[in-house]
Amino acid sequence: MKRAVPYIALVVCVGSGYLGYLAAVKIVYQYKQSTWFSSLEKQEAEQLRKTGQATLAFSLSTLSIQNTPLSIQNNVGSLAKIRSKAPQELWPVLDLRLAKDYAMMARLEQQAGEQGAAAEHQQSAKALLRSLGWQDVSDKSMTDLAEGQLRSSLKR
Repeated sequence: MKRAVPYIALVVCVGSGYLGYLAAVKIVYQYKQSTWFSSLEKQEAEQLRKTGQATLAFSLSTLSIQNTPLSIQNNVGSLAKIRSKAPQELWPVLDLRLAKDYAMMARLEQQAGEQGAAAEHQQSAKALLRSLGWQDVSDKSMTDLAEGQLRSSLKR
């Protein structure tokens, strides 16, 4: 037992030093982070952070999408979460991506013979595009949009 005491003391000492190091790193990081946008007002800095986080999340969600209804549906859910946290000036960009995803889902569901789900998703795409000011939201234009997106997704 006497032989183990120095080793136990060493482990306690090293462990305490490591915990102190982690605490110091966290404090320094928080201090540095608070000065990153020091030239901006607090509200402007928060707006910039939110915009950066939303655009990063949007970019990452686009990378992981596949040409399956389930993958596209998951992406729609992700985009809805991103949109809920994003600044309003990013909403049109996110809405356009949502509309394209709905159009792609509708097209894939039409090909699979699921006409009810396809019609529902096509209506969602049309509603979003109308809200963005699109004039031609006919079935043909929705099919063309979806086909173009599906073809470009296959090239990735």
